[in-house]
Amino acid sequence: MKIKDVTIGEGQPKVVVSFTGHTAEEIRAEIAEAGGSSDKFDIVEIRSDSFDAMNHEDHFALVDHIAREMSDYPIIYTYRTNGEGGNGTKSAAEYQSLLSHAINHSEIDIVDIEFFMYEEIVDQLIAQAKEKGVAVLLSQHDFRDTPHFEDMMATYKNMYERGGDILKLAYQPADGRDVLSVLSAVHDARRKFNCQVVGIAMGEAGKITRVAGGVFGSCLTYGHLVNQAAPGQIHAGILKEYLNIFEEDR
Repeated sequence: MKIKDVTIGEGQPKVVVSFTGHTAEEIRAEIAEAGGSSDKFDIVEIRSDSFDAMNHEDHFALVDHIAREMSDYPIIYTYRTNGEGGNGTKSAAEYQSLLSHAINHSEIDIVDIEFFMYEEIVDQLIAQAKEKGVAVLLSQHDFRDTPHFEDMMATYKNMYERGGDILKLAYQPADGRDVLSVLSAVHDARRKFNCQVVGIAMGEAGKITRVAGGVFGSCLTYGHLVNQAAPGQIHAGILKEYLNIFEEDR
């Protein structure tokens, strides 16, 4: 999958940096930091739930500003609800309205759609994205637990059948076995389904999935330049160094 100059799924996992500023000033600081770190990441994620308090007009003025300033990079639009570990408090209808606007009116390349939102909403958003040529990243996050391997595989399969281009699962591991289970699910899903997959175990125990996930088939890994967007996230510069080690060893 090639977006701009980035081929997702080829070579080492692509490093996504999350912009998580709560205000325009904080976002400008992140843009400035990104400008001096252009070799440390490949993709920009706009975590729009971070500025959830803004009205609709200001929300998309900021989204469009980031997209313009970072236009050399593929742009992911994400509104992470608090039910999946984000700051978003909007209703399902408001969530649908935000993502629909981003798909239809903002210069984004990938839209992150929470897979376990209401089914009708998810299918409508997938259809809109497909029509506009925006890649669909279907995601599920659970900060409490890691499902059984069979349940993860069933979720990947369902995501694939519903039209996901990138399938992302992120869970909280209880121990090393959960981490291995996530990596095993990534490995099998990548070989079974004709699309890109991501699997992340969060927190300290799961950091290995952010660094070595590509060995098992993960196409993306998420880092930060200023503030972490999720527990266990590694600074993008350090992440790139670790990924280069794996690349050298192949």
